[in-house]
Amino acid sequence: TKTTLRRTRRRRRRRARVSRGRILSHHARACRARRSNVDGGSTWSKLSNKLQALKNLIPASNGEMVKADQLFQQTADYIVLLRTQVAILRRLIEFYGSCETNNN
Repeated sequence: TKTTLRRTRRRRRRRARVSRGRILSHHARACRARRSNVDGGSTWSKLSNKLQALKNLIPASNGEMVKADQLFQQTADYIVLLRTQVAILRRLIEFYGSCETNNN
């Protein structure tokens, strides 16, 4: 019975350590986020600047307030559109020939 009590105590200690570790890691992440804001928010401002630059490249945003996930979706859609346009232009060049071959 003593060995089973020891095992049970060990298990409880391990579980307590794991659960405390989860809480601490979450707490540590929250503290890091607060610190980055306290330090002038340089991380956030860099990210904000990059998102703004991306927003300026995408014609679908039209200067509206867009969440980051929507901005990424619009960016992906725009990339697909551009790739499609390039593919169509290549096919037209293959079909009609380039300007250089027509002039010669």
